[in-house]
Amino acid sequence: MICLTQVWVERNEAARNQFRDVYAWHQAIWRAFPGEDGRPRKFLFRLDDRHERFRLLILSPRRPELPDWGTWRTKEIVPGFLEHEVYLFQIRANPTIKRVVRAADGTRKRNGRRTAITREEELSAWLERKAGQSGFEVLEAIAGPPTKVHFIKDRRQGTLVSVDFQGRLRVVDRDLFQRAFMKGIGPAKAFGFGLLMLQPVS
Repeated sequence: MICLTQVWVERNEAARNQFRDVYAWHQAIWRAFPGEDGRPRKFLFRLDDRHERFRLLILSPRRPELPDWGTWRTKEIVPGFLEHEVYLFQIRANPTIKRVVRAADGTRKRNGRRTAITREEELSAWLERKAGQSGFEVLEAIAGPPTKVHFIKDRRQGTLVSVDFQGRLRVVDRDLFQRAFMKGIGPAKAFGFGLLMLQPVS
């Protein structure tokens, strides 16, 4: 089962529940899937600010248990939805690259720290690389302007770079593609990144 949930939340309701940033939204979503404490996160989400209210999209392998905030609507994705060849797509991503450092012996290695990607040609290369790892090829795509997303986790403030991609893709490896759809693309999925939104093209 794959479920897609859409939640509408009024701004005053979000403020009342102290949904101050994307990590606070993430914690609130966790509570809609009780019994998962200590287990890896199984859902993806995306938050859109629609002026007077927020729209929250959640992709999950089970139906959420409805909390006492927001207007929730869940539907199951039909099995054939991921069997098409070409799709229109949208994805909000956190494009980064791991830094390469030179060790004492002169070898070069990645140290695990990530640097945000913001230049247009590097964003295109990042998307192409992720597409190859996710079982599809990008037929056409445009990237929106990079924006900063601020959050507080464990009483420490952090900042991530957000980029919205949209375009058209063709599936080349069905298994990889379906896995990427469920697992998400790129880093920082706990902060609302990586959910691949799809619309089949006939």
